Amino acid sequence: MKKLLMAASVALAMGTSAPASAVLIDFNGAAAGGVFNVGTLDWAPTNLFALGGNTAITTFASTPMAPGSACPVGGCTFDVLVQARLIGATTPGGAPIDFLGLGVEWTLTARFTEVVTAVVPPPIAAAFFTTVTTAPGFLEVFFDSTPDAVDLTGHGFNNGRLILKGTSVGSADGNFDVNTTGTGIPPAPIQALDQNGANDYTGQMTVVGSGGNDNIPVDTLVQDFGFFLTQLDMFGILFANISQGLPYVSVDPSKCFTPAVSGVAVGGTTGGMEPCDGSGHVNGLFSAQGADPNGGLLPVIGSVNGLFGSMLSGPDFIAQTDFNSPLRGVPEPGTLALLGAALGAIGFGLRRRKRTA
Repeated sequence: MKKLLMAASVALAMGTSAPASAVLIDFNGAAAGGVFNVGTLDWAPTNLFALGGNTAITTFASTPMAPGSACPVGGCTFDVLVQARLIGATTPGGAPIDFLGLGVEWTLTARFTEVVTAVVPPPIAAAFFTTVTTAPGFLEVFFDSTPDAVDLTGHGFNNGRLILKGTSVGSADGNFDVNTTGTGIPPAPIQALDQNGANDYTGQMTVVGSGGNDNIPVDTLVQDFGFFLTQLDMFGILFANISQGLPYVSVDPSKCFTPAVSGVAVGGTTGGMEPCDGSGHVNGLFSAQGADPNGGLLPVIGSVNGLFGSMLSGPDFIAQTDFNSPLRGVPEPGTLALLGAALGAIGFGLRRRKRTA
């Protein structure tokens, strides 16, 4: 009996711990030469826009609250907007996949809500957040046969064929730490915001800081089977290995962000003007940038980005971010069969033990 239960337990452990099946992806749709088994999608360093983030952190820090009590409704929440371009992928075993030679572009736009959960007492040096899983959110991935995404203007991240959509996020925690070792006024090292090549925002300053986030799972997925050939699991795509930093050293800060879903069904192609039309950038402060006429969002960050609680900062803040997306397909039938056999063996053993007791 002990041997039977031990064997069944081993089988059960194997069934539940085995990795999900690889996700078969066709990077260029119906065209030839683009099909690979993919374990992870790697997005280029990109932009994070905390819409109302500075206000939420300042409100939390200045609101007297008993330990464990909640912030006033709406007072400590803010929205995170992200847009990114795919620059790499790996197999489930970690080998690189070269899809860039196909001459196509995959881009991502996303928006979700976070709430401030803690700040370091004044002078504010750090803030902590968690996702609000009940708030509306979205993730959209697009395929474009004509690459045109531009970080500086935010143009080209939500056009082309919509091939993946998610409409909810799971629970995840994050933080951002501001370097306060400076002795000036304000008491923090202040640097030029854009240090990626030529400065495209002359005069725009920022704090120095860094942060990170737990993996953020995206749920309620709808996929285009012309590109994702394997059925994705419930939490089939993640924002993973998330890092954040200031100043910008690997990508240009974006002046415009996509605020909402594209409005087309998965498998459909976007049309008309994008929220970020690519116009209006000037070399100067963010406050000098022209608002996009099509509804794209322009961050309001003040003369010093990210200086929480200061009149020199606006209600929002931006940061450079980097992440990848491990994929999870629906488990292979053999794995499910092994799990079922293990459960059946345990049930048989328990019934036999009961009859002979």
